[in-house]
Amino acid sequence: MGARVYVVIAMLTCWLFIPVASVQAVMEEPQVVAASAIALDAETGRVLYAKEADSPRAAASLTKLATALTAVTLAPPDTVLYVQPQDMVGEASMGLRPGDELTLETALYGMLLASGNDAAMVIARSLSALPGESPEVSVARFVRQMNLVAQRLGMQRTTFRNPHGLDQEGHVSTARDLATLTWAVLQHPELRRILGASSYANGPYRIETTNRLLGRYPGLIGGKTGITAAAGYSLIEAAERDGHTVIVVVLGSTREAWYDDAVRLLNYAFDRLASGEVGTEPPEKPASEFASTAAADGTRATRALMVHVPKSDARSTQLWFWPASALTVAAVTGVLLMSLPVLAATVVARRASSSSPSRGARGHRRHFTRITRHGSRPGPGSGRGGATGALRGQRSEVEPGRQTVIVSFDPAMAVAQRGVRAGRRGDIAVAEEEFVNALRLNPAFDLTRTPEFWTLSPMGVVAAARAYGRVGRVRDARTLLTVARLSFGDVPVIQATLSKLPPQWAVMTCLDGDWSQTPHP
Repeated sequence: MGARVYVVIAMLTCWLFIPVASVQAVMEEPQVVAASAIALDAETGRVLYAKEADSPRAAASLTKLATALTAVTLAPPDTVLYVQPQDMVGEASMGLRPGDELTLETALYGMLLASGNDAAMVIARSLSALPGESPEVSVARFVRQMNLVAQRLGMQRTTFRNPHGLDQEGHVSTARDLATLTWAVLQHPELRRILGASSYANGPYRIETTNRLLGRYPGLIGGKTGITAAAGYSLIEAAERDGHTVIVVVLGSTREAWYDDAVRLLNYAFDRLASGEVGTEPPEKPASEFASTAAADGTRATRALMVHVPKSDARSTQLWFWPASALTVAAVTGVLLMSLPVLAATVVARRASSSSPSRGARGHRRHFTRITRHGSRPGPGSGRGGATGALRGQRSEVEPGRQTVIVSFDPAMAVAQRGVRAGRRGDIAVAEEEFVNALRLNPAFDLTRTPEFWTLSPMGVVAAARAYGRVGRVRDARTLLTVARLSFGDVPVIQATLSKLPPQWAVMTCLDGDWSQTPHP
């Protein structure tokens, strides 16, 4: 009987003072050959695995994801491109010849599936070319736009020198930056569709993917390959399983190991997510336009902080931890209970003092007077007249020397915010319709006052200008495009839209993509 009592006492002591060990063993990290690698949860941005994830390395043809992302922000997929001899770059090719004509969509398939350097060159030169300038100048302008896109994504250790990824001094990126880039690319349905295609055929072009993992790994969304002497064998893959999306990046692997590295990382990441484990925390606040779009749509960004190896809590191994915690909780509870009467008395005193009228305000009755502004229609960024935000301030007199603001909701702002979100997702047609609806709700509304409006791509800004045109605000459309040209440079889509504008004294309308004008009454 005495032995049993001692056993029970020992069990109770263990239960009270010794923390229960976790039933989940720490997963062993996979061994990868790659010099640099990362695996992250695309839904939360948490890093599930990292190896030299922030070390700059040659990006090889993984660069073409940035080329594609930049291209879809500059022109629609049916834009016709004309191949010139300067577009013929060595190594990988989609089979273009000087004099060929093809759409941007076909060139994107050739660039992302066959990894065509010729496709990357014709895209970069065509979408940035201005009359009379050399192809080299046009391509350099496009590369600057690529770097601007990278900056907006928060790719802090990335610098692009060309649109195809062939080895060049200073052309570098990191595994973490390329994972962020991949997430942004996957937000564009047309690019996501291309990455997931095994082949493409259009006229004389028959294209097969270079990604051997496609169709062989369950749930694979798609990916991109890259091989150069400086970069080694590099690979990006994205896959879905059980409601999770995982992105892995492998840089500097070998011919024998690069696909094995990617598969190991995908399996490891999905196993961690299935077991409930989490990786390192993402940044407190997304820093890019695409990350901001994700936040607005209810998702999170893919950028994450430096990886830290999880460590066990030292407190949990101390026998005194649980008794000390209980004493601390009891002490805090006691202090709060003793403070309640004082807090209640303070609240009552403040309410009494605020409800009594001030000496100089006795006899004055509070009343509210709404003030409506009148004036000429504002141009983009003018800030005069019309609504300048979702909440418009209206002053009211309460007592001498004091004013109170009555806040009213402007539905036009909410609609315009939907337009901005659509434009940043790449849904330019939807963005234009939302901007038009906002302007019809409030004819004096200033689209540029919409939060994050100036994070739109050139195509998104052009959609806003077209919306101004459809409601007859030609002056505002011209001003907006002029400011956009100063901000983005001489982007062809802005130049072309600006050249089609009628004189400022005309009323402009845009139907089915064509501008027309009538004299102003």
